[in-house]
Amino acid sequence: MGFTEDHTAYIKRLQASLAKISDLDLARKRLTYIRWKVSENLDKLLFEFETNVKKNDAGIHWCPDQASALEALNKHLKPFKKIEFYRHNAVNHFINALDLNIPEHAEDPEAVVIGAKFIMANTGNFYSVFNSSAAYEKAINAKKIIVIAGIDSVLALQSELFLAKQLYAVFETGKLHYEAEILGRPGRTRGLNAEIVLLLTDLGKHNLLDIPVHRPLFSLLNFDLPPVCPMQQLDYEPENRSKQDTLTYVLYAFMNGLQQHRAHLEGNYGLNLLNQYLPYDIDLYEQILDARAILHQDDRNSLIDKFMDTDKSSAALHPKKFGDLAKFQKYAERNLFGKL
Repeated sequence: MGFTEDHTAYIKRLQASLAKISDLDLARKRLTYIRWKVSENLDKLLFEFETNVKKNDAGIHWCPDQASALEALNKHLKPFKKIEFYRHNAVNHFINALDLNIPEHAEDPEAVVIGAKFIMANTGNFYSVFNSSAAYEKAINAKKIIVIAGIDSVLALQSELFLAKQLYAVFETGKLHYEAEILGRPGRTRGLNAEIVLLLTDLGKHNLLDIPVHRPLFSLLNFDLPPVCPMQQLDYEPENRSKQDTLTYVLYAFMNGLQQHRAHLEGNYGLNLLNQYLPYDIDLYEQILDARAILHQDDRNSLIDKFMDTDKSSAALHPKKFGDLAKFQKYAERNLFGKL
């Protein structure tokens, strides 16, 4: 199906599913609070997650940057020839960040790379979802399952998973639940022949936590935008992993520097529309307006102001370099250290 058909079908499913949720606003507020706790206590929760994984005689691979992520991936894929990378949000971010060339789909892969929708700190478990039972069967029949979990996927308590996965399923797919899912933990799992290893990745995501006013956006990183994105209407390529929707495009600027990627904010439309399809009680449009205000504030500073801010002592000690000494003295009295 094309974008229009997918969009129409999604809206119909969504309306039917939302009608079955008694208090949607309360549910979104609860999930927002759950994720706010994560952003405020991330280091503690990641340590707790690793501690609980180790209780099962397993471990995780910390991948804060591209080099460590690539090393861990190569280590576990080296013995296998038939490999498949699933189209999960965390996997796509991993592939794009590392600029990987990945193989075509394998009929019966020996190793699969999947993404975790959530990881639970208090149990050491991960939660992954699949679009079909066939994709699920292919994954659990592999010899090795490599799980990519971003630091943005943490939940403090497994008891919070039901609310999180239901709201994600509703707004990502329009349905009340996913087609298939796995709830497990790294290591050897009873009933499976596969060994499960987990790569815990950062790859720039922690940058969203540096500015407190923009921390709510951290919750959106592991959310797959449904087929309602304005950027896709004229250029729809669902099979292209590197193709970005509006949400991904915007969040990239926050993770990699607003000034360097200001075009991601200035020419991006449809944000009010996307607010309707987020599982959180977050005003995406307000977040973008705030970021734009920061950029425009910098623009309003004159070149001389920027020069003074960066090297005031040089300007103060060499007033003769200015053509109008009286004007310079007034500026210096007001902005530097009083009368000369």
